Amino acid sequence: MSEERLTYRQVAALLVLKELGTAVGHKDLKENWGLDLDAKNRAGLVDAKLIESEKRERGTIWYSVTPDGEERALEEVQKGVAVTSRSGKTLALLYLRTLLRPETPVAVESVPEPVAAPAGRTDDEVEDRIREAYAKITPGVGEWVSLTKLRPLLSDIDRSEQDNALRRMLLNAPEVHILAAAIVGHLSPEDHAAAVMIGNEPNHQLRIGAR
Repeated sequence: MSEERLTYRQVAALLVLKELGTAVGHKDLKENWGLDLDAKNRAGLVDAKLIESEKRERGTIWYSVTPDGEERALEEVQKGVAVTSRSGKTLALLYLRTLLRPETPVAVESVPEPVAAPAGRTDDEVEDRIREAYAKITPGVGEWVSLTKLRPLLSDIDRSEQDNALRRMLLNAPEVHILAAAIVGHLSPEDHAAAVMIGNEPNHQLRIGAR
């Protein structure tokens, strides 16, 4: 197991446990994080001593990450993890948290510092511009829009600033959703160019609901 790549579900589970810093029940992992750690994935992590598993009252299973598991989680996300639409958001959010709050020298050395906004433009101002551009594209809230339509309205803002702001919004604002296109084969070259990378996955659509 130690020489094999972990599945997206295993990596996401390690990141959840690392982020929370406490034991997590199987039910909580499934209902609150969208991660159903089945017997095969669970056994692989236990056998590799990346997590510890114990049965508590009423036969419930609880998991906690080991120091090796924390280290392995960061190694895996730095290599790039193939995700599915079901668990991709969980993994991406947790990966972003490891970038924003690196806890090991490996993470600091491997991840470049976010590009600072130019003088006179704060992070909040960039995020406000994104919300204003979104409102111009769609008359209401909660509608999916293509980043291909959004980017031209932000042409005076550096692309790296736009991407960093979109990632912050996804991480910190529960009403903000960013996803990959449902059918990638239908995307144009412009759609691919406008995508924002989250984790190792290009995302093409933005939705902002009511705050």
